Amino acid sequence: MYDNKFLPKLSQNLLEILEDNEFYDITIEVGNDPYVRIFRSHMVILNYRSPYLRRILSTNVNQKKGDGTLVHIKLPNISPEIFPMVLRYIYGGRLSLEEYDTSDIIKILVAARELNLQELITHLQSFLIENKKNWMEQNFNLVYQTSFENDSFLELQNFCMELMFKEPEKIFNSIDFISLSEKCMISLIQHDNFQVNVIQVWEQVLKWGIAQNPDLPSDLSSYSKDDFNALKNTLQRLIPFIKFFNLSHKEFLDKVYPYKKILPKDLRENLIRNFINQPNNNPGSNIIKEVNSMEILSIHKNLSIEKDFNIIVDEMNDIIIHKLLNKGIKPKLVKQKVIESFNDHSINAQDTYNWLLNNQINSNSIFLLGFFNYYGIVTSSNYEKAFNLFINASEKNHTLAQFFVGNCYKYGNGTIKDDKLAFKYYKKAANKDDTSAQLEIGYRYTNGIGVEKDFKKAFYLYEKAAKNGNMIAMFILGLCYKDGKGVGKDHNKAFKLFKQSVEEGHSDGMEMLGHCYNKGIGTGIDKQKAIELHQTAANLGDKRSQNRLALMYENGDGIIKDINKAIYWYKKSAKQGYEKAKNS
Repeated sequence: MYDNKFLPKLSQNLLEILEDNEFYDITIEVGNDPYVRIFRSHMVILNYRSPYLRRILSTNVNQKKGDGTLVHIKLPNISPEIFPMVLRYIYGGRLSLEEYDTSDIIKILVAARELNLQELITHLQSFLIENKKNWMEQNFNLVYQTSFENDSFLELQNFCMELMFKEPEKIFNSIDFISLSEKCMISLIQHDNFQVNVIQVWEQVLKWGIAQNPDLPSDLSSYSKDDFNALKNTLQRLIPFIKFFNLSHKEFLDKVYPYKKILPKDLRENLIRNFINQPNNNPGSNIIKEVNSMEILSIHKNLSIEKDFNIIVDEMNDIIIHKLLNKGIKPKLVKQKVIESFNDHSINAQDTYNWLLNNQINSNSIFLLGFFNYYGIVTSSNYEKAFNLFINASEKNHTLAQFFVGNCYKYGNGTIKDDKLAFKYYKKAANKDDTSAQLEIGYRYTNGIGVEKDFKKAFYLYEKAAKNGNMIAMFILGLCYKDGKGVGKDHNKAFKLFKQSVEEGHSDGMEMLGHCYNKGIGTGIDKQKAIELHQTAANLGDKRSQNRLALMYENGDGIIKDINKAIYWYKKSAKQGYEKAKNS
């Protein structure tokens, strides 16, 4: 057995060597003029503690061998104030992080990357995330810029991405928010699962844009044409990501209309048409809102209660659930969008549910009550009740209900598991151009589930669903062309379909598009694009991209070989159950 009780004394002795002015054999010039300091050190310790310094020393020692002069090296990219802290770690393995300002710990992290001190990099990231979370949230821009300078700080990158997706309001409230880059701002506001209301997004984007133009007047009424143009140019790449149509009438008039001159002409005219020219006192008028090219109806509060609930039910069915599923959004995320729609439009979901219980008047209301029970929205999840409601609506020729009856038979939710009956109900919905049902039927023909295998029929259904705008179908159709299933191989078409699925927002498409760039499938080999796509998908949690990225790091394929990063991504992928990563 090893006894570690002697290590503290050894560490202390090594630190005493560092502080001793005798026996040194190298001087290190740290920093840039006029902030430069000279440090004395010992080559043997530096050589074995830092791979980066080992490379420098091997060159310098060979050049000066035998001439009797001290070896002198320069480290211009490291702060003279920080280097003594790094030296204490190199010599004695000690670093009292609790005594340092968090900003200094960030600088130590940057220095550790420069010197390739991987053990220290890993420890500092863990320390910051575990102990300095609040500080990093308040100084988000510094942390974001540092973590994405290269791929050395993967844990900090994941911290930033998670904060952007789950708690963006903390970034808006950070002390250096206005210093965020345009690229970071776009990343912050463009995601479907963004959890901040639209008017807050608009106000923060305005705040950021105005801060980039410090010469703008403080009073909007004093803006000149040039002032509006300056702000318009600053925000032109951010404005397309703001869901203006999801604003209330009052929010648009009070907060957006005064800045109408910075909006693109087509967008401005459409907004005015919807929010101003449309009569606000007409009980039959409804404002159509757009969320990522999917419309959501805003219910006017002055409608009668009965008519109000009828409109809510119809629009939940036709404009939210049906359109999201047809686009290829997963059902569980559709549930989330339904809940968000209630919240965004100040509609009481419990009141809607209570109304549905007493008003099973048509197939839409029957289906929606089933949907509430299936996913447990303002009630306990009850698959059996949901199944019976779906069957009832299905018999009234309700397309969504037929698709969900198929799901119930597929998974055995509220009924027996029966692949043939699942196929039957999916086919009913597929025949009415429901793309999710077309996907399911195609999958069954591909794998012989509840029906005999038929790759050509599967291809036909995937193609039909893709043409109807389903991003998952675009991806699967790309696989058909790539592998020659149900159609002749055509890598060019496969590449275009993968790219199209990514543009529509499909993460699996991102992984496969990266693979195409890596291997030259339907396009020229472009390792940089492959790495960028796999890195993005991996950061978003795609287990296949995590495995592919690990493989590229392991083999040095288009990127500097890095076994530690390879291990990191293999572990991430394996933790999600990806077998290839588990076996690596």
